[in-house]
Amino acid sequence: MVMRGCPPQSTSVRVGLALLAGALFAMPASAGPAQYDLSRYLSPDEIEPGMKGFGLTVMSGTKIEKFEFEVISIMRNAWYADKDVILVRCSGLNLEHSGIIGGMSGSPCYVVDNQGGERMIGAVAYGWSFNKDPVCGVQPITQMVEVARVRKPSPKEKTGKGKPAQANGKRGDEQGAGVNIAEILAPHVNEPIHKASRYSIFNQDIRAYKTAHPDAEKPIGGLQPLRVPLMCSARSAQTLDYFRDAFTNFGFDPVISGGAGDAMKKDANVKLEPGSALCIPFITGDLQMEGLGTCTEVIGDDVLGFGHSMFSEGSVELPLATGMVHTAIASVMRSNKLGAALNIVGTLHGDESAAVYGRVGKAPAMIPLTVSVKNAHGDQSYNYNVIQEKFFTSQAMVMAVLESIYTFSDPPKEHTIRYDVETEFAEYGVFRTSNFTSMGSVFSLLSDVQYPIMSMQNAPFGMAKVAKVQVNVTVENEARAAYFDEIVLPRKAFRPGETITAQVRYFHPHREPRYTDAVYEIDVPDELPDGEYKLTVGGIMTHLRGLLAEKPHVFQVETLDQMLAAFNVMGRFSENQVALRLESPRTGLAVKKHEMPELPSYQRHILTSSERSDVTAFTDAHVKLFDTRFAVAGGQEFTIKIDRRLGQ
Repeated sequence: MVMRGCPPQSTSVRVGLALLAGALFAMPASAGPAQYDLSRYLSPDEIEPGMKGFGLTVMSGTKIEKFEFEVISIMRNAWYADKDVILVRCSGLNLEHSGIIGGMSGSPCYVVDNQGGERMIGAVAYGWSFNKDPVCGVQPITQMVEVARVRKPSPKEKTGKGKPAQANGKRGDEQGAGVNIAEILAPHVNEPIHKASRYSIFNQDIRAYKTAHPDAEKPIGGLQPLRVPLMCSARSAQTLDYFRDAFTNFGFDPVISGGAGDAMKKDANVKLEPGSALCIPFITGDLQMEGLGTCTEVIGDDVLGFGHSMFSEGSVELPLATGMVHTAIASVMRSNKLGAALNIVGTLHGDESAAVYGRVGKAPAMIPLTVSVKNAHGDQSYNYNVIQEKFFTSQAMVMAVLESIYTFSDPPKEHTIRYDVETEFAEYGVFRTSNFTSMGSVFSLLSDVQYPIMSMQNAPFGMAKVAKVQVNVTVENEARAAYFDEIVLPRKAFRPGETITAQVRYFHPHREPRYTDAVYEIDVPDELPDGEYKLTVGGIMTHLRGLLAEKPHVFQVETLDQMLAAFNVMGRFSENQVALRLESPRTGLAVKKHEMPELPSYQRHILTSSERSDVTAFTDAHVKLFDTRFAVAGGQEFTIKIDRRLGQ
């Protein structure tokens, strides 16, 4: 740490600190850590402009090839405090034409010292957008080894199991009001949720959150970590559009690439070594998606790579794989390797600004996802394995579901989609929903796959692990969409105990007959006092918006158990339902989740004046649901009168 007013560190001090970091990392431990010999490396203080050397990387297949470089300069404090970058100009391997290539991140760089020994200086890690010359920044190896020292798992740590710390903890004090689900979704939703999704009821709260918490502006130009090429074997236009939109903002460069052949996967000679391809699989199985970079250093079972972060999460638990390269594609915008993962060989444990760090050996468990699709081609079943990662599990799930549905073609122009989603969260339970949509594409389905996972993995009070996901989809070549064309109440004054009849005419824009009629009834509660009340007739979105307005505490959560329960409340409803909602004078206060209706005035005053943030006012409604043969949208609100004297 450099204190204000202290003299700057001398070169000898900086070298001494680097050697100390290496010595600390090389200390023996019961896990049998690798011994990083600092005599094999050069620190930035030992490097001078004009030094020449070579780097290692893969341009085709698994063959490690050499490129050359010359040191231009040492950039002090160039990336984070007290972190140096070695600026070099590269040549060979056609880099004069392509520039620095995405996927070269982590390529080890060596110089020959005065004794004729090859000493590593670091890894290719930084560059510029639209850079015409093969100039890049090298992450010093002396900064990378610190990641391995800090992130090395202890012998007692287990991979892929166990409940996250504070998973059932609470945010704030014992009287905290919890967190609105919209507040958890907001940081991960860039655009308003599609109106076809039931979660669109949170859009207003999401907008309010984003207004209060604007995104930080991203720096323009300048030295940046090289973007990680994210390989994907998807082919449908819908999957590719989502792929680009979902992952570009996280520092990835989405690249369409096919998987490796079986013969290469079975090649026992492919291993992680300096210069080899290093992959982080996101999805395996019937769809492949992986981040592609280069391995920098391997000592024993320890592996360093990339020269910069992938997610910058610190401690992680992700699959670590060998890889191959189909070819390198030169581009004016950004050149990239096309590659694929081969075999998962261990676990990535560290993800920091200077490097990613993993160990060869036991691999972490991935999440099994099964998608069954029934359409004009018959019944198909697709099987995937998806990473357990708080930001990208939900996006990867959506990718796999999209690709499953669009494998042969888009859904018919006029279509109905029926689906079931079951997402099991380890130690918490299952989110279940069945839904029926028509002419709304797949937005409802995707949101039921994505948002429960996204929320359960990004709550401020813990992260739930996903155990498995099952999605069943039936695509019908027929439209079953209906809109309320007219809703008529024969009369608008009633006595308690009478039945309210709503005569409905539906409009069907995509089928014959264009209009159909239906009648729905709801009884007036006997205890309802005289007065005027609102009656709403509408689709299930109307009901959910009413529920959110009346009982906001249902969607205020402070544990993962409560969050899962709230999602299951939403999951009980389907778009082929019609709701009749009769306003009720019944009001009350909710303390956390506990509802206390019709409190005496003095008790209500005590609670409301206590300034407790977990006390919420609520109203009630008399609700009746009806199943229909259509996905229903729209609705209408009426004012009715209740009068016991009617007919007397």
